[in-house]
Amino acid sequence: MQQPDGMQKLVRIAFILFFVLMMITATLWGIRLFTAHNRSLAQPTAIAAIGGFPMKGDPAPDFQLVDQFSQPMTLSSLRGHEIVLAFIDARCTTLCPLTAEIMYNARAHLTPAQAGQVVLVAVNANPTTTSVSAVQAWSINHGMLHQWSFLTGSAQQLQSVYHLYGVTVQVGSSGQLEHDASMFIIDAQGHMRLTFETFDSSSKSDLTSEESGLEAGMRQWLPKP
Repeated sequence: MQQPDGMQKLVRIAFILFFVLMMITATLWGIRLFTAHNRSLAQPTAIAAIGGFPMKGDPAPDFQLVDQFSQPMTLSSLRGHEIVLAFIDARCTTLCPLTAEIMYNARAHLTPAQAGQVVLVAVNANPTTTSVSAVQAWSINHGMLHQWSFLTGSAQQLQSVYHLYGVTVQVGSSGQLEHDASMFIIDAQGHMRLTFETFDSSSKSDLTSEESGLEAGMRQWLPKP
């Protein structure tokens, strides 16, 4: 027996509504899964950015310069310690002091025993102001005289170090200098492990974030007992 026309129409409508409902539900679940997947992919990147960007682990290029006390120093002489290497303009009063503050505070968060295993090193990123007195005065003015080794040398020596570490330093026609605000973590065996970049921001939250990131990087590459 055939169903009346009215009943057939109701069945068709019910089927269509059921199909549409299933499509909507599937679409919503698809969007939800896609969003969750993207978040799971993004999360490791965010963690890596905060804690520094991983490097290949190549040997850190060696060099010899003199520190703020006129003492010669090679990078390789610090083997056995973790090194935080930064590039600091000996005349800079804006971004470079932030880098020094981040380095100092990050190490200060370690225990005394851990901090003793970390050496802070700065290379003069100003090839036009290369005197020992300049790096010494900068260190004094920013409370870093006995906290790090601020290394300098001839313009040619400094340019060689910039090239070895891929750090861009440019001096404009008016004498204005720009350079990469780069920091590197070098492990106790002399391999380059992490790289950081100082934000051009004096925001307390930005500084705290960068200090926490550098601290995490320091802890990760402390010399093993």
